Formats: sequence, C-alpha cells, structure tokens
Amino acid sequence: MEKPLSYKELSSKVELINKRQYDYDLPFLDVVDQVLDESEGKHVKNVLAEAFEKLLSQVSTEVNKIEDEVSLKSSCTLGCAQCCFLPIVITRLEAKLMLMFINQMDKERKKQVLNQVSAYIDKYSSLLSDVKQIDFKKDDAYKIKYKQLGIPCVFLDQKTNSCMVYEIRPISCRTYVNYVDASVCSNEYLPKEPLNFEFMQRFYVQGMDEVIQEILEVVEGKSLGFSYPDDAAEVNYLPLLLQEELDALLNR
Repeated sequence: MEKPLSYKELSSKVELINKRQYDYDLPFLDVVDQVLDESEGKHVKNVLAEAFEKLLSQVSTEVNKIEDEVSLKSSCTLGCAQCCFLPIVITRLEAKLMLMFINQMDKERKKQVLNQVSAYIDKYSSLLSDVKQIDFKKDDAYKIKYKQLGIPCVFLDQKTNSCMVYEIRPISCRTYVNYVDASVCSNEYLPKEPLNFEFMQRFYVQGMDEVIQEILEVVEGKSLGFSYPDDAAEVNYLPLLLQEELDALLNR
C-alpha cells in the first residue's frame, strides 16, 4: 500500500495543478453536444436527467485525469462515509433534477430511495430544524457546526455506508477527496483542505445552462416543474430542499 501524502507534499501537487494548461470548458461542452445530438425522440425530462447525470459524471472524469497527471492517489476507502456528514449545499434546480432522475429509476429502486428520504425526514426532523439556523452564506464555521450535529446525508444508506444515488451525487461529494492519512477524517471534525476541485462547478453549471436554454426554446419550464433561472439561483441544504420539493409534489 502506498504511503499517504503529507500535507506539505499534497500542497506541492496543488501547485502543479494550478499551473496546468487545460481547457476545462471543452469536455463539458462535448457532453452537451452529445446529449443534444442524441435527444431526438426523447422526452425532454429524460434529456434533462441525462444531461444532469452526464455533466456530473464529467466532473469525476476530470478529477481522475488530474489525479493521473500529477500522480495523486486517493486515500478514501470503500465503506468510509465520514464526508457524508458534511453539509451539502445545492440549488433548488438540482433538487428538482435529482427527483426527476429518481422518478426515472426502475420501480423497486425508486421506491427504496423515496422511502429512505421519507424515513430520513421523519427521523431527523428536529435536527433539520437546527440545520435551518446554520447560515452557510454568512457563517464561516457553518461546516463544522453542521457536522457537529451528526446528521448524515439524506441519501446515505447507513447499513452499507453507500450512496443510494451515486450517479447523481452532488459536486461537493465528487470534489471532496482525501489524499493524506485517512485517519484525519475520523480524528478531526473538519480536516484542512489544501486541495479542492469545486472550481469545476462552473463548467458543469455552464453545461446545464446550455442544455436548459435549448429545451426552453421548445418547452416552458413550468411544464417541467421548474422556474429558470430562479431555481438555479436559489441555494440551500440538500435535505431541506428535498423536503420542500416532496411536500410541494404531494400538495399538487
């Protein structure tokens, strides 16, 4: 087994990444072209869900490319769920796209995921009220305050420590990777982050915008269940947005 990097060694890798000459836009735009080229005959909701999944997947692909280029190896292991207790902040549009994707799963898997979400909301209702009081926009300590609540991700299967919607896990889940000693995740509430790939979010967002703009030329957003760009501008914690969106669906 390879020895984990020290913080200093990882920092030197970050310098290499920062000097990298690479057009990040291009691979994401290629995904957009592929999705739109193959959209004929498909329902627009299927096209949206496909674009959502593929553009998120491209973020992971780009992270893997960088790892190979600068010889980085993650110290994350299968079954570790430490980062699944960190806050996940997404847009309302992403919450709606998640539910759109879940709705297209096979019947049994869809039932399992929605039952998980429903049970989660009931179990953690009190803690979710506490989450509402943590202002991620103004409070620099919001991550540690959130983790101290001990509330897991809404999609974490705690029996297997696995993600129930792995294909559409958010950007933060894909870009938070540990390359130093794995013990720091269990020993510290909030390990230092010399390396974070969240800068890729803007390329994913640009890609989704391209797809949505194409779709809105022929279909109104309201008929698809979202308001654009308003839903893309509204951000909140993942479980809170899911709860609101599911409540809205039940009340229609």
